[in-house]
Amino acid sequence: MTPERIFPMVKLYEQKDVNELDDSSASTSKAGSASLEEFFSVGDFAAAAHQAVKRLADMLSGDSLEGVRLQRPADLMARARNLMVPADRGRFDLHRFSEILDLYLETAIKVNSRGYMARQFSSVMPVAAVFDMVSAMVPQPASYYEAGQLPNIADRLLEETLGRLVGWPHGRFEMVTTSGASLANMTAVLVARNHCFPQSWNGGLAAAGSRRPAIAVGEDAHFSVTRVAGIIGIGQDQVVRLPLNYRRQICPAGAAAALDSAAFCGLDVFCVIASAGTTSIGANDPLPELAALAKRHGAWLHVDAAHNGAFLVSDRLRPRLSGLELADSFCMDAHKTLFVPALCTLLFYKQKGMAETAFPQKDSYVFDPFEDEMTAVQSGVKNFECTKRPAILNLWLAWSLYGRHAFADKLEHLVTMTGAAHDYLASQPDFLVPHRPESNILCFVHRPAGVDSRRLSRLQIQLRDRVRAAGQYLLSKVDLDGRTMLRMVLMNHQIGLHDIEGVVAEIRRHARDILENDATESEQMRLFRLQPGE
Repeated sequence: MTPERIFPMVKLYEQKDVNELDDSSASTSKAGSASLEEFFSVGDFAAAAHQAVKRLADMLSGDSLEGVRLQRPADLMARARNLMVPADRGRFDLHRFSEILDLYLETAIKVNSRGYMARQFSSVMPVAAVFDMVSAMVPQPASYYEAGQLPNIADRLLEETLGRLVGWPHGRFEMVTTSGASLANMTAVLVARNHCFPQSWNGGLAAAGSRRPAIAVGEDAHFSVTRVAGIIGIGQDQVVRLPLNYRRQICPAGAAAALDSAAFCGLDVFCVIASAGTTSIGANDPLPELAALAKRHGAWLHVDAAHNGAFLVSDRLRPRLSGLELADSFCMDAHKTLFVPALCTLLFYKQKGMAETAFPQKDSYVFDPFEDEMTAVQSGVKNFECTKRPAILNLWLAWSLYGRHAFADKLEHLVTMTGAAHDYLASQPDFLVPHRPESNILCFVHRPAGVDSRRLSRLQIQLRDRVRAAGQYLLSKVDLDGRTMLRMVLMNHQIGLHDIEGVVAEIRRHARDILENDATESEQMRLFRLQPGE
């Protein structure tokens, strides 16, 4: 179908609300089964894309406070089942598409709302999301240059740009893109294992002989990091836990003692994994001290910088990553704090040539025996994925259009606003804020007067649930040292101090209701116990 025929059709949909159209309005909605060509109709694509863009533009233009609208799984299952075609093969129905789209938007977390403060899911630069649709229709699988020319070039360009901000010498380091930090962390640990135990890829851990390979992680390490030990066969019993200081960073003195103790017990720690932005509170581990400690023990230092690694783009925040240049590897999530669609994780190695040691297996239908100018820039030999989405293009597009300072400005605003939220909450007599935030993550406890300390943790969970159910705000929670705290993560630059005041008022309102209900139930129980027995 030519553009001359497509765009008049879109104009028809612009002139009428979709709910006013009957089945005969859509060009392909006729009785009988659809033909194969109709399943791939350009006209249907244009109509569906128009509806999607209109809905999303309306959503981005709105200013309502929304968190998430949770529905009972059984109810949602019934609604979704009713939207499935009644026969094996049907025709495109614009009404049905619109209803499915509405259901998705209704059940989605509202990351673009000022009420969303729950997790590290980012509100994205809208123009970057457009590339997701383009790359879905015109795929460039990113692992091989032949199939994904531009993604592999974008990898190299951003490798060069961001590596320069780390301070590494040009041409001495390398970067690959993975689908998420969980995969990036595992890949880096595999490189460390293969480096320290060269026979392990073929011989397994038995090739280590009497040595017992182990990894060391901070107590607040992300669960994906500790999973690695089980996945690659080291075992959870060979994970050395490094103690934290009062700021919930790895304590260098405690880490030194833990590593010495592990060595005494026969563990061979080949990889120390630090954090730059822990999931719990966003803390940055002391990287210079940990780098020296890893070097003393002959261990690889990997930094899970999934959250705070983006500080590299900000002249003001970059000093908080001091020592990152000493790491053997680190990863950062562009879909968190560089505000592009998920998943897009960048995995950096200090020494060029290390990346391809993660997965040293090669097969003829994928790899050529000799490297040329094209295979030299492809990443397939360096990562786990074969068919890999070109998510790097979302970041490259936004960087090309707006430059580094667009990312830095938003990131700096979020960190500043989180600091302001800390100061406001710390000034409130009924709130406890134990840690000053190092990024855009803030943990706190609401403690109304007269509430027993043993009751506080359960109260925080109830508050999280009540606030979520009310629908305007969404918070998360975390357990620290046996105490449950509320947790806010500011990912939307539109959030201001008035929104922090709003969620505080909401928390107090629900706390009053909960405590009044507790008092009523307690009085009813007291009266029940006073009644004479039958």
